[in-house]
Amino acid sequence: MLHALTSPVCDTTLTRPRLLNIHSDKQSHTPLAQHTSMRKAPVITVIIAFLLAATAGAADQRFLTTDPAAIIAMVPPPPANDSPAGMADLETVLQVQKDRTPAQVARAKRVCAHDSLSMGTQVFGPAFNEKNLPRTIAILTKATNERRPVVRASKRQWDRVRPYDRGLGVDPCVERQDNTSYPSGHSSASALWAVFLGKAMPEYEILFMNDVRETMWCRVIGGVHYPSDTQAGKFIGTIIANEMLRNKQTQDAIKEMRAELLDFLKKNPDAKQRAQALLKKTASK
Repeated sequence: MLHALTSPVCDTTLTRPRLLNIHSDKQSHTPLAQHTSMRKAPVITVIIAFLLAATAGAADQRFLTTDPAAIIAMVPPPPANDSPAGMADLETVLQVQKDRTPAQVARAKRVCAHDSLSMGTQVFGPAFNEKNLPRTIAILTKATNERRPVVRASKRQWDRVRPYDRGLGVDPCVERQDNTSYPSGHSSASALWAVFLGKAMPEYEILFMNDVRETMWCRVIGGVHYPSDTQAGKFIGTIIANEMLRNKQTQDAIKEMRAELLDFLKKNPDAKQRAQALLKKTASK
């Protein structure tokens, strides 16, 4: 469940679901789909070929082989704008904007421009790059690209208006997006990277999860998402990553990542020292 505190700010515009061309999750035979079929999920009616074509490749070449409709059906709806949770969402964005500092703006802009390198760079430093880690970056990029159409379909289903498009005083400090608000795409990507990197390097998993939280909060700081958007983004990104891990191809890719990362840390002691220092700092809090 997604949680938020109550707030006095109110807008009567309701969040509405939009029907999509995804076939019903009843057509899927995956364990996840069997689980979701027991839920009272919104009816989804979209052409599945759209999602699969968006990330080209034969099914046996993909990390994600689960029916996307089953994943989308797992995501709860956003709160209505005039509900206590919806009002708290807006109030949080407005209060964060009111107290926003230059340092926070810089953080939000960094997160806004993130890519498959970003999480590793935050943990291991600039040596975490495509030259030093070609397979790791290729794997993360492939997983990110397969995630994207599923998240976009979920966004279209709920069609939630961005905070700054409601005319209620939200002024974003980062680039405005050309899609809808729920769930957060940045948060979903960050959650997926954390799962992949955490499986490959479990000794640093807490640092990857810290970066997910940073991403989520910076999207609120930036004025482009409500807190519930980012929670839903983390939720769907984690589901996608875990469904990918059911696939032997993904499991083999994780093993490749670990081998490459261990060799990388051996050749780049500064990167390992940086990560170890972050672990100590985290443990002391």
